[in-house]
Amino acid sequence: MSAAFWIALSNIEGMGVKTIKKLYTYFPNLTLEDLSINKEKISDTVKNSKILQKMLDEVYLLRKIEDAERQVKLHESKGIQVIDIASQYYPKLLRFIEDPPVVLYCKGNIELLKDDRKIAIVGTRNPTELGYKAAMKVSAQFCKRNFVVVSGLAVGIDTAGHKGAINVNGKTIAVLAGSLDKIYPKENTEFANEIIKRNGLLISETPLGGKTYRNSFVLRDRIQSGLSLGVCPVQTPLKGGTQHTIKFAQNQERMLFCPNPLEEREVEATQGIYHLLENRLASKIENESDYEKIIKSLANTLERLINTNVISRKEIIGHTKDQKIKQDKIEQLSFFDENSNRENLH
Repeated sequence: MSAAFWIALSNIEGMGVKTIKKLYTYFPNLTLEDLSINKEKISDTVKNSKILQKMLDEVYLLRKIEDAERQVKLHESKGIQVIDIASQYYPKLLRFIEDPPVVLYCKGNIELLKDDRKIAIVGTRNPTELGYKAAMKVSAQFCKRNFVVVSGLAVGIDTAGHKGAINVNGKTIAVLAGSLDKIYPKENTEFANEIIKRNGLLISETPLGGKTYRNSFVLRDRIQSGLSLGVCPVQTPLKGGTQHTIKFAQNQERMLFCPNPLEEREVEATQGIYHLLENRLASKIENESDYEKIIKSLANTLERLINTNVISRKEIIGHTKDQKIKQDKIEQLSFFDENSNRENLH
């Protein structure tokens, strides 16, 4: 019921993603029963009286939950798993962003969601031949070092990033802007199926039947960077969709790194990369040894993100007398429970 419950909460009129994140942060194991037991604490968390009234209206919320349960069953009947923000499979790094998706609709190997060793490879839909090859190479190099490659399934650099992973039997996650039953672009439909067959994963925050808007692609970009420790723009003009992902990475305090352009700055697709490197906004990949330097920096990024969020959540724990919630939060913050994560990052 967890997924249906969180979907139901998110479907309350006026309820925003930031409020949902706040609720999860304070009450990671929140249930319908808790709403009636902890009215006072929840009212301290949800300041909007109209939203709070609807949350505490059991008849209203049960109707929302029933609708959400039907939605979950529909997805499961199509082989799509629904991962809510409280699930053990929900990516820990994604919870750190300002506006994490309440649920992720997933098709494929959901175990990849639990691996913190992710980097995103992004870039223009119109790369040069050298840019396309560079994206494939960077992807392959990180996969050989046990990283999961994240990208957006678009033509161009995104496709090259996914292919680079698959070519070396690596793992890749494709983040879609629309629902999983409407692969975009259509020419990548077979390739999307190939990603699943090769033990990869397709994810979206849009449910089946949901509409795709122009802004959906921008929202998708925040997930790509939010899943990842670092973002690698391979080729991008000074203006374009990739710039959204770059800005999200900066706001989310994720590392930026780029392969050194092999073409002159007169080539439009290289201009955004030259800008990042010349302004020291991104680290440079020039040779094999640079990968190890970047991986060490990624490890530092992971540690910093964890420490920052542990401190902020400890402050929350300090303001509640609920021992059960305290223990739940401590368990949620155990990022280094898998030794393999440390070994592969350091």
